[in-house]
Amino acid sequence: MVGYKGLLAGVVAALVATVGIQSTFAAPTVAIISDTGTLKTDFLAPPASQSTNSLPSPYGSGAVTITPVLSGPTTIGYKLTFAPNSGFFASANNLAGGKSSTFAGVLAFDITFDSAVKLTTNIFEDGIYSVSGQNSRVAVVGDALSGVVISQQDNILAPESLTSVFKTSAVISPIPNPVNSTFPSGSGAWSLYNQTTGFSKNYQKYRIVVDNDLLAEALLNPQQAPGFAAIAKKDFSIVFTFDGSSGGGPIVPEPASLGVLALGGLALLARRRK
Repeated sequence: MVGYKGLLAGVVAALVATVGIQSTFAAPTVAIISDTGTLKTDFLAPPASQSTNSLPSPYGSGAVTITPVLSGPTTIGYKLTFAPNSGFFASANNLAGGKSSTFAGVLAFDITFDSAVKLTTNIFEDGIYSVSGQNSRVAVVGDALSGVVISQQDNILAPESLTSVFKTSAVISPIPNPVNSTFPSGSGAWSLYNQTTGFSKNYQKYRIVVDNDLLAEALLNPQQAPGFAAIAKKDFSIVFTFDGSSGGGPIVPEPASLGVLALGGLALLARRRK
């Protein structure tokens, strides 16, 4: 027969275990610093000109969700899922001499965990593209500076940060042609994965800055054959892990809207023929 003290000890032990499990799942706090987008368009026909337009919240950070990443019963990290704005998009055609468009999206935020952790940052993103014409191309990055910077915020007197440039360290599928530059003609889905790791210590608060560009370009060709290029971001998430892993496989590009960009190109070309 179990005595009163033994029963009480069992109840206390159960409560402690329950509290431990709940604290393991306590979500970090996220403070958005910046979520901005800029579409720069160069019109190439003489006289050449340029236009710049701003788009607020291209990453949709106002609707970010946080979910734990589990390995069995253990929390090994947290996933932040964003909802990219439909304006996270670049397009161009070679009518009237050609056009080049670059959409630059910059996301910055602080993330604070319950306790100090040695952070590994995994970025997953995907989208769709459409390319037609001899001198048309699209790319996920429009400049060599596109990438991510992660810096600890616990001790500003002893700074430590990690930088990863998407153009040289990311894995993009399908493989562009040439590698890390442009995608083949036609319509399809693209995906990008990047991992940044290597902090020397555990920290509780980190700052993440992501600079991610989309490029669409359609240039004048000798035959002046119609050309069109467009690329859009559809999904974006960051998985923070404490064990150095990716926290799961890459997200799968959604194929349902692949025809949207192609239809846009066909509409432009139809107007061109009239």
